[in-house]
Amino acid sequence: MSSQVLCLRADTRSPAQYAAIQRQLQRFAPESREFILTLARNHIRLAELSLSFPALLAALARPNMRMDRHKIIDMVIEGRPLPVLAEQAGVPLWLRRMHPRLLVAPLPALPDGPFIRHRIVNHFPCHPRQSEGWFGAVSKGGLLAHEEFAIWCARNYAVPSMRRRVRRRRAIPFRLLCLWAWYSGQPHTRAHGLIVTPWRPDIQMDAACAAAFDWRESLELEITLGSRCIDDHWLQPGCADGYTFTPLSTAAEIDAEGRAMRNCVRTYGDSVALGDARLWSVRREGARIATLEIGRMGRNPVPAIRQLRLSENDEPPADIWLAVQRWFHAQEIPHFSGPPPDRTIAPLDRAAWQQLWKPFWLAKRSIPAWLPLSPSTDGFY
Repeated sequence: MSSQVLCLRADTRSPAQYAAIQRQLQRFAPESREFILTLARNHIRLAELSLSFPALLAALARPNMRMDRHKIIDMVIEGRPLPVLAEQAGVPLWLRRMHPRLLVAPLPALPDGPFIRHRIVNHFPCHPRQSEGWFGAVSKGGLLAHEEFAIWCARNYAVPSMRRRVRRRRAIPFRLLCLWAWYSGQPHTRAHGLIVTPWRPDIQMDAACAAAFDWRESLELEITLGSRCIDDHWLQPGCADGYTFTPLSTAAEIDAEGRAMRNCVRTYGDSVALGDARLWSVRREGARIATLEIGRMGRNPVPAIRQLRLSENDEPPADIWLAVQRWFHAQEIPHFSGPPPDRTIAPLDRAAWQQLWKPFWLAKRSIPAWLPLSPSTDGFY
């Protein structure tokens, strides 16, 4: 950098101070550096922010929509204290300790406060390639969940190998993680009641992803079936060869079956609600043995046995298959008069949807576009 790059009038600063400023200005990310140099040339106090508060200088050079940029620049030139400037600009003081090369601009809204200030500085990103994801996770984590979750995000998203492993394992919608973390601390809500493994500060990323996805399956079941009880099971409960056949009529019964059998039956709520399938629990002496799906097969006017699975989706032995066939064929099989339902159109229960998310809407004082008043699974799934 040229020694004249700042083009500032002479003052009491020493050549060594000017050199330190110019070296620091070169450390900002290349995509922001020209904006920062342009601003720093206007006044020595603006240039000195590169040493005392690099994040504030970057934020002023490439401001977001929330900031009154010209007012804050005037305050910097007037020599106002850094805490006052930080508050006016909405730039947390804990960013003072972040290296210029790690900063992004414009800065997103970031959580701030005594709790986060003393903890987050231990979890800054290690490389500029991590910065964008790190800032996004900390910002949304604090906004959508809470400060503790923002710290958790800072710790986990500062480890690139962890993020790559999670992406390979499964694609986790970040908003789902935030909702799961927030509802983990809301014990009197319906959505909290569907959480099996709640968020905690020491949970590992893999375990968090698994818990959030498990919660999502329960949410989908709740949203598709709601509080309804299926009355038409197509077939009658009964027994065959010592096995009993019990219909799964409600979201709670399907949820309990899926958890006990460790299978994917909880994802079948839309098929049940559409009238495309009916689910049964096959038991012996009260113990769950298998899960049975009776469903429509194309334009076939009668239902058929679509799936029979043991725990963890294992294949059942021949004696269970024979018992299912005897029970099934001993009944009067119903006939369907209409065409099969469109499986691509999942019915959603509006009342259940609003019961689930109303506490979040009220706490955050908004209804975001990705979590609207009308049922939709597009935003955070």
